[in-house]
Amino acid sequence: MSSARLTQRPPAIVFHATLAIAVALGMSQSIILASDEVQQSAPEPLADETSASVSDVQQDEVDERLASDNLLREMTTTGISLTPDVSHTLPAPTFVSINGELVDRSVATKSLTRIAGPQGVTRFVRDSVVAPLAVKTDAIEDAEGRRVGHFIDVAFVVHQSISEIRHSRVLDDFQSEVGDETDDQTIDREPDASADDIEKPLTRTLTTAELSQYGVTRDEKFESLGYLRLPIMSKVVLSGVARARRSIWSTDDESAPIILTWLLDARFGSASPQADSIANQWRPIERTEVGQRVLGTPEPYAGMGGYVAITTLPGDPAASLVQIRFVIHEPPNWFAGRNLLRSKLPLLIQDRVRNIRRELDSE
Repeated sequence: MSSARLTQRPPAIVFHATLAIAVALGMSQSIILASDEVQQSAPEPLADETSASVSDVQQDEVDERLASDNLLREMTTTGISLTPDVSHTLPAPTFVSINGELVDRSVATKSLTRIAGPQGVTRFVRDSVVAPLAVKTDAIEDAEGRRVGHFIDVAFVVHQSISEIRHSRVLDDFQSEVGDETDDQTIDREPDASADDIEKPLTRTLTTAELSQYGVTRDEKFESLGYLRLPIMSKVVLSGVARARRSIWSTDDESAPIILTWLLDARFGSASPQADSIANQWRPIERTEVGQRVLGTPEPYAGMGGYVAITTLPGDPAASLVQIRFVIHEPPNWFAGRNLLRSKLPLLIQDRVRNIRRELDSE
C-alpha cells in the first residue's frame, strides 16, 4: 500500500473545512459543554443589502470580483449540486455583499438583533469562550420529499479585530506560497494503516502528477487544492479534493471583510472511484467478524461546500462576526435513515467554535 504525504501543518483548504465541515462533523476532540446553549436561530438573507458595482473594481485588485470563476457568486446564484436532480443555493452573506461591501450600519444592527434571538445582543456578543452562537440546520429534500442533504447556517462573535484575524495562524497559509510542499512540512502516513487512523481527518496538497492526471490547473493567485479525508459520526469516511478560494480579501485595507469559499471539486469526481485514488468518494466504516473497523466499498460523492464571511461587529471594531454557511449531501445509506447530522451538529459546532475562540485568544 502506498503512503500519502500529509501536511503536518495543514494547507489553506483546511481552514475552510475546519471552520465549516471537517471540524463540525468528525474531528476526534472531546466535546466540552458549558452553561450556554446553542441558539437555534440564524439570520435570513437581507433583501436590501448594498453592493458595489463590479465595473468599479480594478482588474489588478487582489480579490476575484471580476473573475469568471467566482465560487461565491456560483454558490449564491446557481447553487451547489448535491445530486443530479437537486441543487441548493446558498443565501448571500448577511453583513457583506458578494462584492465585498459592508451593508448599511442600521441594517447590520437589525440583523444582529435577529441573530441573537431571545437571549439578546449583549449576551450574544460578550467576550467569552462560551458566549452563545446561532446555529440553524435545515434538511434539503428532493422532489419526492426524501432528505438528500443539509444546509447549516452558523454565526458567532470572536473578540479579535479583522486585522488580528488576518495575522493569525488560521490565515497564514493564504499569505504563503500556494502548493508549497517542502520536505519539512510533510510526513508519510499509510491512509489505512490502522483502525485508529480511520477516525483521523487527514489532508495533503496535490502533486503535480495528480493535477496532470485529472487535467486540472490551479489558479495560484486565488485558490488552493487539497486532498481531504474526513470521518463523519464514526459511520462513514469522506475523501476527495476540495477547492478553496479567497473570494474577497483586500490586502490594502486590513479592516476590510474576509470572505473565503470552498467546494468539493467536481473535476475530481468519478462514477466508480477506486479506494487508492483521490477521486471524490465516501466509504462506510464497517466491522470484520473479529470486530476490527475497516473501510467498505467506495461510492461516488458530490455536494459539499460553503463559505466563511468575517466582518467587523457593528459598533465594535475590536470584535468580529463570523458567518459560516455550507451544505452537505447525505446519501441514503449513510445512517440507515436516522437524522444523526441534524441531532448532533449543533453541539459539535458549539464545541468547535469554542476551540476556535480559544486558539485566537492564545495568540
